[in-house]
Amino acid sequence: MSITPAEIQQALRISKAIEEYLEHVRTVNVNSTEIYSMLAEHKLVERDTTRGNVFRTYLTKLAKEHMLNLIPQCKAMPRSGGKFDFTFNRAASRMPARKAVDGQPEVKKEA
Repeated sequence: MSITPAEIQQALRISKAIEEYLEHVRTVNVNSTEIYSMLAEHKLVERDTTRGNVFRTYLTKLAKEHMLNLIPQCKAMPRSGGKFDFTFNRAASRMPARKAVDGQPEVKKEA
């Protein structure tokens, strides 16, 4: 099970939307169902009848592949059976930087 380039791009778009949302609502430890609702409204994740099961499966895949850092606002707390509880907090200082495009200055990348 590996992460595709399309899934990486999706994670980066999701991360940006989550950061904007958390900056606007100013709450901490937001649960995945609240984040899912916002992402589904913005059509960044597939809407489902289980209030975000597909989204949580995607986050679990990122966590198991050690790629959850693509969404720095998300923290995974392991549960039994290989499942996770996900909470979200602002992470403006840890957001991934974009690479430079020809003719534009390079953006400093956070470590």
